[in-house]
Amino acid sequence: MPSASPLVGLGSRPAPPPPDRFAWLRSQGLGVICGYGTVLLLATGSVVMVLTREGASAGIQLDDLRPFFTRPSPVHLWLYLLFPVAGLYALNTTLATLENLRRRWRAGQRAPSAYAIAVVHLAFLLALAAHGVGGFGSQELGTVVVHGDFSPLPGFGEARLASIEVDRLPGGMPKAVRAVVELRRPGRDLEQVQVGYNQPISEGLGGRLALLQDEGRTPVARFSSGSTYCALVEGETCQVGGDAVTMLALSRIPKSHEQAALIRAPGPDGQVQERWLVRGELLLLRGARPFEFNTLMQGEPAVLLRVRETPGNPWALLAALVLSLGVALMWRRLLPRAPDAAPSPGAG
Repeated sequence: MPSASPLVGLGSRPAPPPPDRFAWLRSQGLGVICGYGTVLLLATGSVVMVLTREGASAGIQLDDLRPFFTRPSPVHLWLYLLFPVAGLYALNTTLATLENLRRRWRAGQRAPSAYAIAVVHLAFLLALAAHGVGGFGSQELGTVVVHGDFSPLPGFGEARLASIEVDRLPGGMPKAVRAVVELRRPGRDLEQVQVGYNQPISEGLGGRLALLQDEGRTPVARFSSGSTYCALVEGETCQVGGDAVTMLALSRIPKSHEQAALIRAPGPDGQVQERWLVRGELLLLRGARPFEFNTLMQGEPAVLLRVRETPGNPWALLAALVLSLGVALMWRRLLPRAPDAAPSPGAG
């Protein structure tokens, strides 16, 4: 009888899986390299920005990245390199997180704490998005002097200064400012908010801010046109009968030493004109509407507010909330382990 073949009953060995040519994109080593590269480029940029503050970096802030590209310069090579490094860092984090999720799910891990690191990685990606959205989407809406009369505050309706308290250093410099500003917006009740150097007026989860730039005193000119009243500082505009009236400057007339205001507004024929007005003098606007310079208040308390659109702030807030969730999910890992229980007396 012929003997059985030695291969009978032996299963064939499965073929090894094909090599993953893109495994390096999600490797931990690449993440470490990108992390160190990001820190190094940012440190280089902080030094370059200081050294070129009067030159290529004049007027550039890191919360607005557009000037780096509208006025490109070789000294900002650190920023141009930061974009591909940060992009590769984000891709590495995304792929590594997805792979980690896949493995844990296939291994049958269903506890929320098993996915805490993935939540932390998601917070990191949201923080990167916040920097990008804020850096390219932020814009200045102008600076406004807010005084004792209502005046337009872009994005917030109208504002007036209700009260102000200033704590000063021995040399006279302000140490802390607490200004109460009243906001008047269409369809809303009158709102009071407090403003300080580290306490801006916020709207839309921080998507729009009015930041305190300075405090002091300023001359305020008051005008009237029938039942309409305007209180203006230099550069401000008010609406009179649908027309924009701007006070361009305040000055004294050399001979009489009277205060005069330079007004730009549409004349009776609709053509925009500029004219100096002294107190008590009339200017005819469109349709022969009278516009009178009533009084000038010298040294009235005022604050200077800088209004900015900051669309990256809501993203940053979301990143902070997701990060807090990730830390909460792994709270047990952060607590010290309890010591092992001592054996009971008499245990053999």
